[in-house]
Amino acid sequence: MANSYSQCTPECVLKATKKEAENLIKLAQYTEEQEDAGEYHGFSFEYYNGFYMYAEDNFDVSYFSTDFLKALGKLIKKNKMEYLLFGYAYTCSKLRPGEFGGGEFRIYTDGKIKYPTIIWPRKKEIKK
Repeated sequence: MANSYSQCTPECVLKATKKEAENLIKLAQYTEEQEDAGEYHGFSFEYYNGFYMYAEDNFDVSYFSTDFLKALGKLIKKNKMEYLLFGYAYTCSKLRPGEFGGGEFRIYTDGKIKYPTIIWPRKKEIKK
């Protein structure tokens, strides 16, 4: 049996006070409605000389509250950054089709989450 994994980490630890980190962690807590609906963002948070967040499995940033994202955006701005870049990877303990991949997304100072736009080149049309 194969085991599938996902991981997500930011490019850096954000400089933050302990109070700022505690506020962000509080804002990221699940509401009763989210728990009832099974809507989990899947991230863990740490304060270690700054604010650090990561996910080790089954994450979904769309479940972050607007308040959390706005507060995180303010902290990103305080760190003199335009955005915080996250990288994620999907891996598997065995070589299985479709089990490997990854990508990036950014959280901006206004709290918006954006993924890159990737466009594959089109095949040239064959003239008959």
